[in-house]
Amino acid sequence: MSHDSASTLFITDVCGTLVYDDTTLGLLKQHFSQQPKRRWRLQTLRVLTAHRSPLRLGVAVLERLTGKHVLKHLLVRMMKGDSVSSLEISAEIYAKWLLENRKVPSVWQVIEPAIKERQVILASASLQPIISALAKQLEVRYVASELESTDSVLTGRYKSDLTGLKPLALSSMIGTELSNNCYDAISDNLTDRELLSDAKRAFVVLHNESHKERWAGLPATYLRLKK
Repeated sequence: MSHDSASTLFITDVCGTLVYDDTTLGLLKQHFSQQPKRRWRLQTLRVLTAHRSPLRLGVAVLERLTGKHVLKHLLVRMMKGDSVSSLEISAEIYAKWLLENRKVPSVWQVIEPAIKERQVILASASLQPIISALAKQLEVRYVASELESTDSVLTGRYKSDLTGLKPLALSSMIGTELSNNCYDAISDNLTDRELLSDAKRAFVVLHNESHKERWAGLPATYLRLKK
């Protein structure tokens, strides 16, 4: 398969695709560890996200019952009162660490030519500060979920949540509809199926071989992760 990266836009998911980490959680861990006066947040974060934590299970049940992403709104709420600039500093430190330690090699082999040609757009529902910091270090464009702030202080709410809305945000950025065959795309995220199905070349990142069944009917190149 030949690379048309110089002429073709390459849209890439970030969490679990470009890097191994959930970058929302990673950013909050980094940020809360830099705030010694409010160290309770780091412990709360651990309890909220630990797999066997009763609190985490309770949130999971609530999410099933309501159909809403309760956890991520709770996590964003924990940042209320922090300055935008302090979060941006945390994001820069974390982005540098991610690019040095947490790249997914098989994905980078595929997208590296497009990164060199500045033809990549990072498309993530993760938080804008970390996706922006990654995009800045790679010198590429991005779309991400935005946090609300007043007078440069975080309100603890989302301004815009990109979950399931990446194609709309990307069309708005590019200035035209994401038409069939005008871009390549890569993701591990089932919510990106629409984005991948309209791509010229689609790449699916599999964290587990059994996950392939979820993508049945999608013509794509499958990349099996080796951690």
